[in-house]
Amino acid sequence: MQKLPVIFRANKSGQFKGDITAILPTIPADCNGRYMTCYAHVGQHGNASFDWYRGTRPARPDEFASLLRELTGIYTDSPSARPDIYGAPVQLEICQRISPKHTQAMRAELDAIYKTESSL
Repeated sequence: MQKLPVIFRANKSGQFKGDITAILPTIPADCNGRYMTCYAHVGQHGNASFDWYRGTRPARPDEFASLLRELTGIYTDSPSARPDIYGAPVQLEICQRISPKHTQAMRAELDAIYKTESSL
């Protein structure tokens, strides 16, 4: 089963202090690679900038447990039930921070998108 890195972050201050967001650092949210895909209970899939990420703190397991269950339902359980619709299920891999490997994987994903678009 393919692995999908996920990083859980908590807002440190402001109106949304303590809110937990899951970062999917290998999935670009824009065509230039300035934003990563993220997921939250409210709003669900969206995008997150690297600047926003740097202004957050790592979330504790007790803080992100319910969000992890929700993501598992989306990325692991639902695809298993309907691979014809959702594609192959993935195993979520909890990571502590964005690594160069994640950034390289996101760039490779962007390259693949551009290659596909240019062949149309």
